[in-house]
Amino acid sequence: MTRRIGHTLRRAARLGASGAILLLAAGPTTAAGSAWADGRGSSPVLRLDGIGPLRLGMGRAEAVATGWLSDPGRGCELGGPPLPVVYKLKGPKAPAGIVGTAQFEQGTLRVFAFSAGVRTSFGVAIPGGTVADLLKRARAAGLSATSVYDETFSGRFVTVNRGGQQVLGAFAEKSALSTLAVPYVPVCE
Repeated sequence: MTRRIGHTLRRAARLGASGAILLLAAGPTTAAGSAWADGRGSSPVLRLDGIGPLRLGMGRAEAVATGWLSDPGRGCELGGPPLPVVYKLKGPKAPAGIVGTAQFEQGTLRVFAFSAGVRTSFGVAIPGGTVADLLKRARAAGLSATSVYDETFSGRFVTVNRGGQQVLGAFAEKSALSTLAVPYVPVCE
């Protein structure tokens, strides 16, 4: 395992990341011709601090009250108690087509992971985005971005940093992205 990926995986485990990498099953995308409130496209924008009314650091009750979350469940058990709580972004007010999760650690929203229905502010969408697109567009947006293949997961992890801190992560088994996440791709090792 490379040093950088090893650091990312250890950090994810330390923070109580959930899922055996949370490569979620892809679902339907937003209907053609529909527009998101910002007028910039048909998929909701995944910001570096959240999506829609949800943002990193929110309390669990406040986040649930947005109507975007449903189906709470336990996260990765390997980090030990307290276990994270993971919600699907399938609440009654969530936009159609989003396939993703929101993870809470000790009552605070810490991680988002998506496999469909979102795009970054610099135009990389899932499905449809590639590792090369993400690297190029993140760098053009003034962020640093790296990509490392990891044999353990048989795929490529992309790390996007701003000011030395990871703000976006992605995973791809080949060139097509299968997961976009803020701030990192959750793993359970």
